[in-house]
Amino acid sequence: MAITYQATCDPDFRERATGNVPVVVTDPARSWWEGYNDDILRARETAWGENEPLLSREMCELLDDVDAAFAVTSADTLGWPNPYKDGPEPDEEAYERSTNPEKFLIVVARARAWTKVLLDRGWAREASHVDWALRPMEPGGADTVLAPAADGAVPLVLTTHTPVDSDHPVNVTIAAGDPAVRLASIPDCACDGCDSGSADLLEDMDMWVLSVVDGSLEVDVAADHSAVRTSFKAGGGTVQNLDAPTAFTAAPSPANWTSRPLVPDIKTQGIGPRSVIGNVAHAALHRLLRKPEPKNRAQIYRSR
Repeated sequence: MAITYQATCDPDFRERATGNVPVVVTDPARSWWEGYNDDILRARETAWGENEPLLSREMCELLDDVDAAFAVTSADTLGWPNPYKDGPEPDEEAYERSTNPEKFLIVVARARAWTKVLLDRGWAREASHVDWALRPMEPGGADTVLAPAADGAVPLVLTTHTPVDSDHPVNVTIAAGDPAVRLASIPDCACDGCDSGSADLLEDMDMWVLSVVDGSLEVDVAADHSAVRTSFKAGGGTVQNLDAPTAFTAAPSPANWTSRPLVPDIKTQGIGPRSVIGNVAHAALHRLLRKPEPKNRAQIYRSR
């Protein structure tokens, strides 16, 4: 009997959804975190994903709260589907244009939702200053510095870069640590050819922020190398805009919280300059489940 798992954040669901027990079909409108757990449950049937940890109930509840806040902060923005999901691949000209760069304000709305939830839960307080070890690729920007309440946790920095010209649309840099290390810029490219829909951008941001808050983050950057590990990804790459070398392992922002295990330490080559990370285990899971992998977004948008 083929089993179709219900999207769930219940870590005990795996034990109840085996054998010939009927299981509810997955809701196509499920959140990415429900889909993430659903994918792992299905992968475990192949014995491939037996060591891949599920997102805990507490993590899913946190993400649910972020989604609820996002419903308010994103009132003036609209999501959009992957324009190439069931159609032809983008043509060469698509990589030279950005039809609607204003749509990327949605990532600013997501950053505001995360800020609200972390402050409302008392897991962080706003600080007024950030020192940089590895600063954002884009100059300037407005920094939101969220200093954690728990010992050993690291600050989360969300830097909003508003458009300065047609070559530099809005994006949000996610950073962590004191001094802070740039982890990702979302979107890392605003051209039409790299567009895979708003859901991918929000999932990417959630995974980065969740890794900082969860304490499942290890960082080591210097002039000649960079290495970052989370529970979702691991990688390294080129170093630009380095002010000072630093290394740290984060602890959870909330008290009485168990961090997810980090992915294995590996060497990754060819990672683009806008993010020091590359897809590892999650990409393998996508291949196993015959899902399309995210495109390489390490391109710099050039306006005509």
